[in-house]
Amino acid sequence: MGWFSKKEYSPADRSSRQQCWEARDGFFHCLDGLGVVNALDPKQQKSIGDQCGNEEHKFRGSCAESWVKYFKEKRVVDYKKEQFVKEMEKQNATPIELTPEQMHNQRKK
Repeated sequence: MGWFSKKEYSPADRSSRQQCWEARDGFFHCLDGLGVVNALDPKQQKSIGDQCGNEEHKFRGSCAESWVKYFKEKRVVDYKKEQFVKEMEKQNATPIELTPEQMHNQRKK
């Protein structure tokens, strides 16, 4: 059993990672066509299964389950971040670059 199995773990090599990323990109492209951002949304599962079932199957078969979950969650976070940045740009907000130390000090307040 390989690293895709839930029973055994072995580190992914470069080729396996590339296959995973390509399968992820194919699945996400299909989701884009449906206008679906959150692949984990239970309300979207039927349409995802009907329209992107093959792509999702390939994605799940090419990636470790933890990666599948991570990529699906990251897609939502990235979308929300992108929408936030667009909204701030509309409001002519000025980006502030903080050093890690400044960020740490902000969290203490």
